[in-house]
Amino acid sequence: MAVNASVSADKTDHRPHVSEEPVLCVQNLSVGISKRGHGTNILKNVSFSVNKGEILGLVGESGSGKSALAKTIVRLESPFDIISGTIRFRDSNLANLKERELRKIRGRHISLVMQNPHKTMDPVFTMGYQLKEVVRAHELMEKQPASKKSLLLSRIHGFLKDVGISSPDLRLSQYPHEWSRGMIQRAQLIMGFSVKPDLLILDEVTSALDPTICLQILDIILRLRKSSRTGIILITHDLSVVREICDRVAVMKNGEIVETGTLKEVFEKPCHPYTKRLVAAVFEDEGDVGK
Repeated sequence: MAVNASVSADKTDHRPHVSEEPVLCVQNLSVGISKRGHGTNILKNVSFSVNKGEILGLVGESGSGKSALAKTIVRLESPFDIISGTIRFRDSNLANLKERELRKIRGRHISLVMQNPHKTMDPVFTMGYQLKEVVRAHELMEKQPASKKSLLLSRIHGFLKDVGISSPDLRLSQYPHEWSRGMIQRAQLIMGFSVKPDLLILDEVTSALDPTICLQILDIILRLRKSSRTGIILITHDLSVVREICDRVAVMKNGEIVETGTLKEVFEKPCHPYTKRLVAAVFEDEGDVGK
């Protein structure tokens, strides 16, 4: 899906100064599936960093390892085993942390918004109940006193208003299947940003959305990034989305990062043959593709 230029026109207004201080630094990360044996690697010597306030686009075809990398960073349960490498976040190597320590980081310091948003919601509970539980969980992590019911509801109404979801009382009484994909994606974005995490990983959050909703999602990401200074990894297969809002881009193929750089570097002067084909397929009929 190609995105038009309506976000690009004012994206510099949303773009804060990007810090040179890395919030995440992945070095020589290799990940495999032990069940298969024979040293099958899903990720191979992956290295990259994300700075505070920066949006890094992670692009590549389906099966290139993008989602596997996201799950490995937050150490979600999966069949993947870390073979070698480090995942430096703040003062810790996430690759070595125990589950108890990881729970203190997930959700508060690192948030992950997955694709297929309906699958992340419980179909038997209303959206209002589930959003309230998210806010309460954040309060517990911050050791804050629980908000009164009226204040909690007011906060959630404010969140929904921020992302353009009207009729909050009606919407909160509904179940996930009564919300569109775009509505749930917007709600998850605002909840992910609500605790102002150091790092937010967005996995294909614009996939399967019509262009209008996609532009709304991108605008929300830019606005929230400006107010939170959160470092963001935006995983997508759509280079036009990367061009709209990202500061740098990393290209993945077959479990490896084959090229990284600014948008101007990667889009105007790609070096790797795969990157050249990728850029040509999307931008061959356009002129200047960089910033």
